[in-house]
Amino acid sequence: MTDFFISYTHADAKWAEWIAYILEEEGFSTIIQAWDFRPGSNFVLEMQNAATTAARTIMVLSPNYLNSKMAAPEWASAFAQDPQGLERRLIPVMVRKCEPGGLLPTIVQIRVVGLSEDVAKDAIIAGVRDARAKPSKRPIFPGTGIDPVPHKAFPGAATELTRKSVIPRMPRQWTDADRKRFLKDGFAEIRTIFEKNLKQADEEEPRVEVDFTPTSPFDFSAEIFIDGNSKARCRVWLANDFGSQSIRFQEGNTTGDAFNESLYPSTDGEPSLFATMALSDIEFKRIFDIKKLTAERAAAYLWMKFVKPLSY
Repeated sequence: MTDFFISYTHADAKWAEWIAYILEEEGFSTIIQAWDFRPGSNFVLEMQNAATTAARTIMVLSPNYLNSKMAAPEWASAFAQDPQGLERRLIPVMVRKCEPGGLLPTIVQIRVVGLSEDVAKDAIIAGVRDARAKPSKRPIFPGTGIDPVPHKAFPGAATELTRKSVIPRMPRQWTDADRKRFLKDGFAEIRTIFEKNLKQADEEEPRVEVDFTPTSPFDFSAEIFIDGNSKARCRVWLANDFGSQSIRFQEGNTTGDAFNESLYPSTDGEPSLFATMALSDIEFKRIFDIKKLTAERAAAYLWMKFVKPLSY
């Protein structure tokens, strides 16, 4: 018996093939139309055989999938064989934001919308395995936001030197060269994420058009159109005002030097960025540590600010 039948629509073919590939990398077997339904075969019979003989069905969930009349019988077959979900015969993987109706909201989903490739892969592999989803490392204590001190492996008595360092931790002071280098690397990461996300949005959603315009190595603008109408627009650049450098974000416009956010490098400790204008924004403070942003988290933060108008 095949482990997984991948059920998808043409709009999500790239997602379906990627999912099938990472599953087979982990040793699972899959049936997918793009690879297994060969010219000359009967499509309906092939689909019937795949849906009934695979141990489980993976739904590549998206707005196109929910609107597809051809996809409904595929997941309905798996649901009928396990209506209570005891055998997990039907596993939805949401690749684009949508609102499933009917019976589907009762089935726990794997959501990879907005995740990086490595994180999305880990989520899918962990989700399809039958093992309990307990993390391999102890979660960070949520009360203070500070990483916990790792538990020592040896259970015997510890000496004073192994229990605590003989000198206190000394914060590292940044040099001007450190700040300049970190800001340039941070800007490059932000630019890469914006360009990648815009390309993905353009490929996945027929109603969406995008524009990404770099005006210099450290200045770009981005815009999203829905049905031809501009819905989100911004400019991001590396600024140098009065001898102090920062990454600037301008929302709703791409001209002039006014800005809605400014990311400054921290002055000591680990390399990080401080979002100076997010202190009063409860929504973003709930998601991000705005005083200690890595380059990747800074990119995610600015992207969320950029696409926020699309949710209205």
